[in-house]
Amino acid sequence: MPKTMRKRGCQVRVSFIFLFSFLLTNCNETHRDNRYLEKEHWKDQALTDILPPWTKYARDTVEGSFFCSLDANWMPDGDSLKYPSMIARHLFSYSVAYMLSGKDDYLAIASNTKDYLLSHAWDKEYGGWFDALTRDGNAAERGKSTFVQVYVITGLTMYFFVTRDKEVLDYVNRSNDLLEKNVWDHSLGGYYDDIAQDWSVNSEVKSFASQLAPVSGYLLYLYLATQDERYLRQSERICDVVLRHMVDRNTGWVLESFDRNWNYVPAKLGSDEINTGHNIETAWSLARLYRINGREDYLRAAQVLSDSLHRYGYNSARGFWYGTTGNEDPHQHSDFTYWWIQAYGMMFDLYMAGLSPDNDYADHFLKGAAFWDHSFLDKEKGDTHFSVYENGEVKDHLKANRYKSSYHNVEHAWLNFLYLSRWVNKKPFTLYFKIHSSVEGERLYPLPVEGSDATISDVTMNGKDYEAGSSSTAGSITLPALKSTSVSVTIK
Repeated sequence: MPKTMRKRGCQVRVSFIFLFSFLLTNCNETHRDNRYLEKEHWKDQALTDILPPWTKYARDTVEGSFFCSLDANWMPDGDSLKYPSMIARHLFSYSVAYMLSGKDDYLAIASNTKDYLLSHAWDKEYGGWFDALTRDGNAAERGKSTFVQVYVITGLTMYFFVTRDKEVLDYVNRSNDLLEKNVWDHSLGGYYDDIAQDWSVNSEVKSFASQLAPVSGYLLYLYLATQDERYLRQSERICDVVLRHMVDRNTGWVLESFDRNWNYVPAKLGSDEINTGHNIETAWSLARLYRINGREDYLRAAQVLSDSLHRYGYNSARGFWYGTTGNEDPHQHSDFTYWWIQAYGMMFDLYMAGLSPDNDYADHFLKGAAFWDHSFLDKEKGDTHFSVYENGEVKDHLKANRYKSSYHNVEHAWLNFLYLSRWVNKKPFTLYFKIHSSVEGERLYPLPVEGSDATISDVTMNGKDYEAGSSSTAGSITLPALKSTSVSVTIK
């Protein structure tokens, strides 16, 4: 990172701490609650409110992995198909739970889930991941939608982050290479949505979900875990394509679907809706990349989107993020939102508060957290509701379907914990790893959020103190040869 960025980062952290100190002592309790600024609140939410019902009700103890269609009462709802993308999202969640707690029960579930995916979801003939499986683990849908490929890689990536399992990294790289070779349009840029089993292109539609999800889902985590520049370069190439082709030049919003030549294809005839969550995801990803590469154009694009999002996509009185807003008429918006959009809005506000502490991001985060706690968290049944109206009433109570699992809620709580740990709470925090194997001199990069100013203060291996050496000041640990070793890393 350039020296000027490091200096500015130091000034930002000081301002950020003072800002939150002010908020802690001057909160209006109607909209703000001091506990939302405590990192342990979010750790407890992930491990107490979110994961226990998934562990108790959603696991298929007969056929393996997880049920993927569950109603508000955690009962099977609809078909019995299993979706590798959702199963891998649970893999992400239980890997994170181990990183937060060091409890072997979480890692055991993650390991079993990983084994299930490798045994049942991987296409042994052509490579890649099937779109859907029967309950007993056979291929039910042999197509390879980009959405599914991306989120299976996402779950495996977080498992690798925690374990450094090289077999898993091999699957991650092979899967990503298949996307790069067969799904990326090498002439015009962008990933296609729909691929056949043999990796031939079924449809030339290029949607937002196929473009940016690799960046936010796994590429940035892979880069942080390995410091391998190829993941960073791929992320930058994707974001450059999004900014070049997917942004409406008249309104500045990121649009949803395009044909191969990047002509906009409305989802419905005359549709003028903007997906608020996808625009938040774009701004968040650009801001994250800026912390790594220092590209001012990414920061400016994130700030421009942020301004529009907070002006038109966010109800500042309620702390509520609209599900959709109008493109040509941004004052038109939905009266409800989905769980993942509210979660993304909160994560984004907290992240941007670290970059721009003099803005209103911290206040937006606190209001959003209050709405989340009062309206989205299901305090009776556990986890969260699927969608909620602007007035706080629940629209849809279901727990799991082809697009909902534990993932967004756990990632949201985990990243809030990390962002608050990095920029607000000045006490050290500890992360846990279970190193599958390492060779002498291998580096462990333990911090899963951007920024090079972290210092490792303490390391233990199987409960014994380990001298990390000079590399600890650079945010990494030089490992000895290890096999199945529990490692805790305390960061300040």
